[in-house]
Amino acid sequence: MNFQQLQYILAVEKFKNFNRAALSCEVAQSTLSKEIQRLEKEYDIIIFDRTRNPVVPTLKGLDLLKKSREILSKKREFVDIAVRRNNEVAGRIRLAISEILAPYITPLFIRKITKRYPNLELQILELSDRHIEDQLISEEIDAAIMISPSLSHDYFEYQLYEEEIVLYSTHKINLSKDCKINSNLVDYNSIFIHQDIKGILKRQLNRVFGASSITKKININYQKGNLETIRNVINYNGGTMLLPKIAIHYFPSNHKKYVYSITDPKPKLNVRLVSSRGFEKTRIVKRLIEQLKMLIPTESSALTLC
Repeated sequence: MNFQQLQYILAVEKFKNFNRAALSCEVAQSTLSKEIQRLEKEYDIIIFDRTRNPVVPTLKGLDLLKKSREILSKKREFVDIAVRRNNEVAGRIRLAISEILAPYITPLFIRKITKRYPNLELQILELSDRHIEDQLISEEIDAAIMISPSLSHDYFEYQLYEEEIVLYSTHKINLSKDCKINSNLVDYNSIFIHQDIKGILKRQLNRVFGASSITKKININYQKGNLETIRNVINYNGGTMLLPKIAIHYFPSNHKKYVYSITDPKPKLNVRLVSSRGFEKTRIVKRLIEQLKMLIPTESSALTLC
């Protein structure tokens, strides 16, 4: 048995196909297949049921795949400890960021963190919260910046800050005063709402929008994906959407007039950093949290509307 064989079987589990697994590992399919067969022969086991399409693990295979993830995780920890100098923030961290926030918060911290810690390799992925949870479970990422995560007790959660949700509309809103609008006066039936924000608003209805709103038939239309794509659609065709306030940081001056603060009370995104309990890179996570808590809330709170 060797580490490479374990990586091969995890790739097959992920892609459920030997050819795609080989492509992801950058080896020939014949090489990948032979190494997996060699591993199976060494211990007289069958890891995958090759008669099924797509390929699925056997019951024994499921146990071995779980243990393979643990072994490779420990290997990465060993390498990180071995190459790291005393008290040095170094090594690699695979960080996923919720696609709602990634376009806006990543530019604020990435340069300062990599400049402060030159021996730290930061790999960033933009994912939906659902995909983040999947990759945390499969250990394809080390940590994640998520919105109101609902994960099990197997993860550490660190509160970073609360991000205000604002209204972005190219339509004239006559009910507003000083670029503010009461939450009970917002017509959510006519707004483009990202799926992840929609879920958060539904959980906050009682607390944020009052009992009177619950009696109404709320039909929330939403689009999933990059929020800037939706904003471009609205800029071109007209419309209304919800955005995290930090997005204003990147607006041209003539677009800031489209932003309204929702009041009484303000709906907010609870932004947290999540990492697995077995994650050895505690020092990196702590430094990352320090930088994020220092940079992002400061930028967001300093933004003014209109």
